[in-house]
Amino acid sequence: MARGIEKLRGNNPKPIWTKSKWKRSDLDGKSVEFYLTSETEEIHGIGKFVIGGPNPKGQLFVMIELDLPGRHWSERIQVRYYLPQGYVDRIRAHPDPKQKIDFLI
Repeated sequence: MARGIEKLRGNNPKPIWTKSKWKRSDLDGKSVEFYLTSETEEIHGIGKFVIGGPNPKGQLFVMIELDLPGRHWSERIQVRYYLPQGYVDRIRAHPDPKQKIDFLI
C-alpha cells in the first residue's frame, strides 16, 4: 500500500512526482471521492484535484484539496493530501454518474 496518511498531509514541502495515465487537464479542478488509509487511520471524503506539472520527465504532482469549515462562520480550513504513486495508480472515473463526482480513489 502507499505511504501512510501522515506522510500525505500538506506539511510536505516538496512535490511527489508521479507517472499517471491521466493528463493534467483530465484531473485539475475535478471532484474526487477518496479513501486513504494507513496503519493508524482511515480518511474518506470528497475533494478536488490540484495538479502540478508536468515536469520535464512528463510526471505530475497530484494533490487532493479539501475546504473545511473552521471554528467561526468566516473561517475556512484548507487541507491538502499529497498523493504518492500507489494512490495515483488507483485513480479511475467514478462508477456512479448519479453522484456527480468525476473520479474515485
